[in-house]
Formats: sequence, structure tokens, C-alpha cells
Amino acid sequence: MKVILKDEVDNLGLPGDVVDVADGYGRNYLLPRGLALVATPGAMKEAQALTRARKAREAKTVDGAKASAEILESRTLRIEARVDDRGGLYGSVSANDIQRVLKERGHDIERKRIDLRGTIKQIGTYEVPVQVHPQVIATVTVEVVDEEGKIIVNAGGAVVDTEAVAEAQAAAEAAADAAEGTETDVDVLAEQALEAAEEFEAQQAATEAADADAATDAAADAAPDEEPVEG
Repeated sequence: MKVILKDEVDNLGLPGDVVDVADGYGRNYLLPRGLALVATPGAMKEAQALTRARKAREAKTVDGAKASAEILESRTLRIEARVDDRGGLYGSVSANDIQRVLKERGHDIERKRIDLRGTIKQIGTYEVPVQVHPQVIATVTVEVVDEEGKIIVNAGGAVVDTEAVAEAQAAAEAAADAAEGTETDVDVLAEQALEAAEEFEAQQAATEAADADAATDAAADAAPDEEPVEG
């Protein structure tokens, strides 16, 4: 059957739209709830009036919607969650969570306007389309983070355990300090050994010189005195 929508219906249309629907859906759902009326020739005039009114409202609000979209796109929507050591969420972040945080920021947007396909189950940054107006869609940046600040996503997109990284850095620094200390000790020992060797050589040279002098004196004492030559 053909009906004229009096109100917006998800996945169907906006006020004033003329759409074809199943008879049961139209008679049992749309018509009883006042969401639509049967598209008779007389009702078509009402459809045109609804369309004109809708477009007039949209024209008045589109500028405000664009301003809201700019604000939404200029800010990051940060959502904290409990995560495991791999960055997986205990649970998930849904469109309802995004709607709640948006409302806390002063943006009262219907859940159905948030185009999150499925749910978010891992920390990270996501781009979520949000319809702030029939003609205006804002791309909202949603950052899901560890509520304890322990697990993060680095610039390369890898999940990092900051505590583990800190422990590894501390261990590396300790190892470097130990290696530096060992190198210093070796240098000191080598210098001491060189000094000892030089001192030993000096002592050896002095001893050899003394022995040489003593040998010369002994030889001089042992030589016979020369007798005078008679003339």
C-alpha cells in the first residue's frame, strides 16, 4: 500500500514522503501510531504541505547544525573502559555510550543518529558518523582508553603496556650502569698494573746500574799496582 509519512520513520523516510509499504506494516503499525496516512488524492495535498513545512524547518536549522557539527568534529570524545593487557575491553562501547557522553558534553542527539556499526571492543581511536541534521553529518572522533592508563595504543597503532615498558627501561638503565661501572673498574686496574710495571722496570734499571758500578769498583781494586820503570 502507498502511504504518506507524517513523521520520520527509520529506514523509510521523512515527513511528507510518499512510500510503498507492506499492507500489514501500514495498517498494523504506521497508521495506528499516527506515523502515516493512506495516500489518497486528497491526502496528497497534505503530503505537499508536510514537505514544504519540513524543508522550511530544515532551512532554518541547517546553519545551526553546521555549527554544531564543527564543534563535534573539533573535539575528541574520550571514553574510559576496563581493559585486559592486550587492550581488549571487558564488555564493549556501544552507540548508547556515545550518546551518553555526547549528552554530558551538551549535545542531545538521538541514539538512532549515531551510525556506529556494531560495538567497539578494543581501545583505540574511531571515526563515528553522527547525523546532527537531515542534511548535516558530523564525523566524531571517539577515543576509547584504559581507565587505569596502563594500556595504551602507540603512534604505530600497537597496544603497549606502559608498566612493562617502564620496567624494561629501568632494567636496561640498570644494566647500562652496571656495564659502565665494570668498564671503569677494568680501566682502573689496567692503569694500576701499568704503573706497577713501570715502577718495577725502574727498580730493575736502578739495580742493574748499581750492580754495574759495584763490579767496576771490584775490578779496580783487584788490579795490581804498576811498578816504576828503572832508567
